[in-house]
Amino acid sequence: MEVRFRCRLATASDAGDIASVFSPSFRLLTFLPMLHTAEQDRWFIENVILKECEVVVAERDAELDGGIVAFLARDGEDIRMLYTHPDVVGSGAGSLLLEAAKASGVAALELWCFQANIRARKFYEERGFRAVRFTDGADNEEKMPDVRYRWQRMPAATE
Repeated sequence: MEVRFRCRLATASDAGDIASVFSPSFRLLTFLPMLHTAEQDRWFIENVILKECEVVVAERDAELDGGIVAFLARDGEDIRMLYTHPDVVGSGAGSLLLEAAKASGVAALELWCFQANIRARKFYEERGFRAVRFTDGADNEEKMPDVRYRWQRMPAATE
């Protein structure tokens, strides 16, 4: 059976459900030091991300019990966060959110990804993102090497 999702803008009341996606998803990145508790993750979502970013969530169709399974937080052209709950990774929810961000009319999108996150890097590269900068991680909280990705809308063809 194909899993179906729908996108919508997040509201402040979604903070707990978004954090319930973010915390277990982030903890899949076992190469990272875990610097924050689940409670701190929720505080960050509620007090920083939902206030500074446009957040779009992917939910299961209501006939499949609904519920937020993924989210994308964007500040202009900068994707600050894109996470999918471990139970639905690979089911299309993240792709749906990324396509919605591309369709928002922005000329480009950029994001950071840890170099060791091979699955995420492949995901972005398969969707047209290209690595534009590699760092040693000195500027991120985890102090882990990362890579900056960029997707740019193709110019309209002229006749």
